[in-house]
Amino acid sequence: MTPWSVLLLIEVMKATDTRAARGLFAAIALLGVGAVALSQASDASLETFVSSVGIPLTVLLPVVAVLAVTGDWNGRSALATFTQTPRRLLVLTARLVAIVGLVLGVALVTAAAAALAFVVLHPDLLATTDWWAVTTAAGGVVALAVAAALTGTAVGSLLLNTPLAIVVTMLLPLTFDIAAALLVPTPAPWISTLAFAAWLAQPHPGWADGPGDIPGAGQALTSLLLWVVLPLGLGWWRQLRRDVS
Repeated sequence: MTPWSVLLLIEVMKATDTRAARGLFAAIALLGVGAVALSQASDASLETFVSSVGIPLTVLLPVVAVLAVTGDWNGRSALATFTQTPRRLLVLTARLVAIVGLVLGVALVTAAAAALAFVVLHPDLLATTDWWAVTTAAGGVVALAVAAALTGTAVGSLLLNTPLAIVVTMLLPLTFDIAAALLVPTPAPWISTLAFAAWLAQPHPGWADGPGDIPGAGQALTSLLLWVVLPLGLGWWRQLRRDVS
């Protein structure tokens, strides 16, 4: 049986060693530069520089996960993967761990690059930096990365079709949440696609609505179950039973 560490390394290599993945990482870098430039145009602070990278990461990090999940099935390499390691559940688990680690690493590197840009451009402002606010902004980036990795993996595992999964991960969150707020405003916070990520960025023990617009722990839990656990479980069940060729 293939050692666990080797499985993780293989999954990371498969997720990064494609032209689509390299192009996506380049797009993240370019959009990160653009976000930093916009922060530079406003009142500069280390907090705004770090948090500014959240916009491109929100859109592109789930796509990284989708490409990693669907690559085997779209590239017809699933036969080789599951022949070398017949225990499919082990492969799928290693893939999930590798994707979360990879996406988190990309997010942290992007945030660190933004912080370095601030230090280079505004060294005189470090003395007045609100370090608690910076820590909160960095925590938001980490929360965004984890949520993006889980969501992209869940959708990709369920659909196993790269273009369709990318479209769903990019369009579903906002469109569903807006439609739910308009059509069913009472249960909308409990079925939100974004509640888990929002709570993860600013967790608090309240079960229902938290301070401001932050969802409660109960709403985050239902969001996690509906939009990550359920599609991921169905997707894994599908991959465990699907014939490979």
